[in-house]
Amino acid sequence: MLSETKGGNFLAEATLPKWKENVVYFVFVVAVIGMLFQGKIGDAGYAIAGLSVGVILVIGVLNFDEIRDAIAAPIILMSAGVIGVANALGSTGLTKLVGKTVAGLLGTNISAFALVFIFCILTSLLATLTGTNIGTVYVFAPLVIATCHSLGFDPRAAASAVVLSAWCGHFLPIDGMPALILGTEKYSAKEFWKFTIPQYFIRLLFLTVGSLLVFPA
Repeated sequence: MLSETKGGNFLAEATLPKWKENVVYFVFVVAVIGMLFQGKIGDAGYAIAGLSVGVILVIGVLNFDEIRDAIAAPIILMSAGVIGVANALGSTGLTKLVGKTVAGLLGTNISAFALVFIFCILTSLLATLTGTNIGTVYVFAPLVIATCHSLGFDPRAAASAVVLSAWCGHFLPIDGMPALILGTEKYSAKEFWKFTIPQYFIRLLFLTVGSLLVFPA
């Protein structure tokens, strides 16, 4: 189907039969439910997501090349690699060793607030620079939990704050909305950082305080 734009140009508009749309909605809901209950059903959660993609392929919503390119996207491969590294760190005991080492470097007098805030900065910064939020969480969440155990803190506040902080690194216009704002409005780096850097630290401060209020250390 062709649709005319205001400038008189025609754009190809892809349409799907109603039954295909309904099938896509259905398999999406099934895949999400499978991921939500993965803790109970185990690896079957991954199989459900894979079968959902298979259904989309079979009915012709996406072709093989499109699905292959999506699965092989660099960010997905990077996240998968980091998750494997994180699992290896945990299974070999290196996470606990690093946690004890970090706790020793920070000292026993460090407050829970300072500990959580430091790990929030590290997590958000590396997540922004590497572009893999989930992968960074897989590495830093076990580390902060091990560090809290070594210092005698309740790890729930630190773990929840670290997970959320992976999506709080918008002071660098590397990708997403910050890059769009910087490029579209033609701001200089100085003008951009004048607002984003204070916002970044305010956000992490509120995140740290909020996590400690919900889960007192």
